[in-house]
Amino acid sequence: MGAPRVTPEEIVEMHRLYAKLGTYAAVGREIGRSGSTVAKYVKMEGVPQNIRIAVENLTRKTEESEKVKNEE
Repeated sequence: MGAPRVTPEEIVEMHRLYAKLGTYAAVGREIGRSGSTVAKYVKMEGVPQNIRIAVENLTRKTEESEKVKNEE
């Protein structure tokens, strides 16, 4: 049995942390995943289309929420 599946929310967090920390290994240490797993999802290589769509939608919602927070 391997690690639990990566969720769309976790992928969004990987992207956010990668922008902040700059390396796949650092992100992996932060969230408890391997650097190669982080690299796969940051690059979105070999990620199924349904997961890509879910991540795009979640990212859009997150950005909209941040925009509303900043306007308040």
